[in-house]
Amino acid sequence: MMDRIRSRVRPDAGQPAIARQRRTSRRERELRQRRLLYIGTGVVGVLAVLILIGGAAYQYYFYPRQDLASVNGKAIERRDYWKVRNVQLRQQFAQISQQYQFVPADQQPELQQRLTLISEELEDVEGAPVASDTLATMVDDLVVLQNMDEMGVTISDEEMEQFISEQFAPVPLTEPTATTTSEPTAAAWATQTSEAGLAAATESAEASSAAAEQTATALGSPPAETTGTPDAASTGTPEADVTGSPGADETEPATGTAEATTDAGATGTPETGTPDAEGSPAGSPTAEGSPSPTVTETPNAEQALSTSEAIYDQFEENYLDEADMSRDDYKRLIVKPSLARQKISTQLSDAVPTRAEQVHAVHILVASSDAANEVISRINGGEEFADVAREVSTDTGTAGTGGDLGWFPRGIMVDAFEQSAFSIDVDQMSEPVQTEFGWHIIKVLEKEHDRPIALPTRQQLQSGVFVDWLTERRGESDIEADIALPELEQDTTQQDGFQAPPEAPIPPTPTVPVVPTTPAEGTPEADGDGTTTPNVDETPEAPSDATSIP
Repeated sequence: MMDRIRSRVRPDAGQPAIARQRRTSRRERELRQRRLLYIGTGVVGVLAVLILIGGAAYQYYFYPRQDLASVNGKAIERRDYWKVRNVQLRQQFAQISQQYQFVPADQQPELQQRLTLISEELEDVEGAPVASDTLATMVDDLVVLQNMDEMGVTISDEEMEQFISEQFAPVPLTEPTATTTSEPTAAAWATQTSEAGLAAATESAEASSAAAEQTATALGSPPAETTGTPDAASTGTPEADVTGSPGADETEPATGTAEATTDAGATGTPETGTPDAEGSPAGSPTAEGSPSPTVTETPNAEQALSTSEAIYDQFEENYLDEADMSRDDYKRLIVKPSLARQKISTQLSDAVPTRAEQVHAVHILVASSDAANEVISRINGGEEFADVAREVSTDTGTAGTGGDLGWFPRGIMVDAFEQSAFSIDVDQMSEPVQTEFGWHIIKVLEKEHDRPIALPTRQQLQSGVFVDWLTERRGESDIEADIALPELEQDTTQQDGFQAPPEAPIPPTPTVPVVPTTPAEGTPEADGDGTTTPNVDETPEAPSDATSIP
């Protein structure tokens, strides 16, 4: 009974195992192998598709959204960096291309190399290394935006649209915002300083001219009108008897020199060039073919706005579209941070006081502490501070005035110098003070606790307040970046050497004295009346034929 049931369920159950194996045909085995092959191929194909999808998702979705940096948890993504960097490179390329057309030939290879590097990076901005300066700018922009509330600054969409219109308009579309100026007393000082500087410059020019005339006389050179040499007003202009040169009555200016007066429509820039056969600069229009200057009317607000929109459309096509940056991206990444910087900078500049504690000091700058101690010994020994300053001070800007720095408040000089100057009493001299420029001996002549700040000094104080503010906010922020970010650089005049404060007196212009000597052998007397022509010491002997002097 059991065998019967077993035979119905498994017909080959009662047969030996060898017999059962022989009944599996070759075709069945091939079909089985083929099925396994199909299944394996399908699995591999699915895996390949998944890998491709994953790679594409990483390249086009996840990788562009990777964080390059973050400020207090707010991320700067790669895709935003690519857009900003692309626009920056295209603007740099356009600027350098314009410079290339006007620089001398020896400077063109350097500009060409920079253009080549920019072109190579533009071909693959996404694959190029991250530029630290661009990323640092974006980090600073984020710091500024995050601190707007602290400064009470808000920016609306209407303000951003107005900013764009102003940026591309040929003339201002709105009246400029009034800024805080110095007090009337400081403004009057500025006027007096300007007038004094003009008078000093005029006096220096007259002294230089007189010295030049004395030198020419000492060399035995007769007046310009007797030698055929052009006078000062027409230097570089050939005389009337030179073929192709303009006559004495013509008004064509000399090559490389500006006319005494310019037309209303002229740019004020003198044309330059090599004189051609006709005596006019090569490439410059001749007087006969020169177009008459035309007066361009100032566009009204509607015309200016229309021009602004047209220029923006070109900017969008040539820069933003190429960088895959939309108008909203442009406002978010460039316009809003720029407007925030502008507002905060204006607010900080206006907050700079118009009055402050100030000192009037003089100083002597030397290279070593030993030299500084020697200076102190000489002054304590009875020598005048100003005389020693004129003799040994390496600060050429103030040595001629006895080391006079004028009046200055805190924030103008480097820290060590400032601390010493404001800590000593009037008529007191400091110990040697070391700074990055050398060793200073400082003496305070006057001190006032509430003195109006002169306009140039206040402008210098204003120039650094935004960078100081941003540096402080940077330090307070939690900043993370994949690369090292450069430090903020202060725009200061102290970078290339010691510079005196803006109110330091202007040193007099030195003149070369003319030393009369006996006439050289073979030199004729000046007037034949027994007087002789003087020579300058160590000056080559004047030729006997005075008219041959160029």
